[in-house]
Amino acid sequence: MSSRRARCWSVSHAKYKRVPPRAPPTRYMNSMSDLRALDDELLAALDALETLTAQPAFDLTLLSNARYRISRAIMARRKCIDALLRKATAQGGEKAKIARVEHDRSMIVRTRYTAHVGTWTPAAVASDWPGYCAASADLRAVIRAKLAEQKPILYPWLALAP
Repeated sequence: MSSRRARCWSVSHAKYKRVPPRAPPTRYMNSMSDLRALDDELLAALDALETLTAQPAFDLTLLSNARYRISRAIMARRKCIDALLRKATAQGGEKAKIARVEHDRSMIVRTRYTAHVGTWTPAAVASDWPGYCAASADLRAVIRAKLAEQKPILYPWLALAP
């Protein structure tokens, strides 16, 4: 460690108390409108990728940006859904059974998404753009179907939440 970094650490350490790490953000865990916003964000990202895959050739930068947008949207939505399912499971009863089934169904889609990303590396996409476009269309359809399946289950739970 350089002496400057050491000096900065000792100065900052002497001036400020160490604080525990922040809790994860709960930005999308509070209301139905938040879940709707996440759904809209994910659908817009999927639409952008659909437009991109309609092109005859691929652009690595545009593709990477589109995939990053989808990844962030999926992750934010996943955190919200997982929190909602954990809460429903903790409540017990019929709602807990539905939450467990929904969690298992979600894991199937998550596994498929992860396998797709692992299979379609940038090099694989570059060598088989039409194949990627077809695989991407299939995955987008699966994700859209999952969102449509979850809406009638999860939206009412959020509407009733305090």
